[in-house]
Amino acid sequence: MERQGVMGSFYQISEWVTRFAYLNLLWICFTVVGLVFLGIMPASVAMLTVIRKWLKGDKEITIGKLFMTTYKKEFVKANALAVFLFVSAYILFINFQLLVQFTGVMHSIFFLFLVMTTCAYILMLFFIIPVYVHYNLPFYQHIRQAFLISLLSPLVVMVMVIMLLSAYYLFMFIPGLIPLFGASTVGFILMGVTFYGFKHLEVKRKGSEISYE
Repeated sequence: MERQGVMGSFYQISEWVTRFAYLNLLWICFTVVGLVFLGIMPASVAMLTVIRKWLKGDKEITIGKLFMTTYKKEFVKANALAVFLFVSAYILFINFQLLVQFTGVMHSIFFLFLVMTTCAYILMLFFIIPVYVHYNLPFYQHIRQAFLISLLSPLVVMVMVIMLLSAYYLFMFIPGLIPLFGASTVGFILMGVTFYGFKHLEVKRKGSEISYE
């Protein structure tokens, strides 16, 4: 029988708190299982896959089963993406180190180019895992799509930044919440905001060849 009234609301809130805590625990455990470096990306992909199901209205999924299935299925591909992102960040870092070799106008031009490239990279990072989870694309198309969406959706970026900052200050104010809800909250913000951003863009791009998983 469906619960109604105050008790019904309390039950629903408790249920969602439990789901978020469980998903957060899965993310931590499977990140550790992958020795952190090899576990964090597939665990994040698995977590956002679960959240995407919730956003689509499928709230009765078996969280653990979907998480573990996705983790194993995407382990190699997700880590290949992680390596690409890490190497890209390292190249940017090296280029900043090389700035000392330039002076005058060349220094200013190179510095401006690197700053713009770094900003584009950071924006792409906000969208890369949601894009990976949401779209069925060839490997490098995920990078391109994440970058394009970050440019075409400034409002989505703004909302995401505001929500992430709000979560940051909440967790700094109550640090005890981090091990319980830290990753799952960030994942929900990333997937939740971009999910509705995707839907808005897809209306404009009706007839596109992009397909879904």
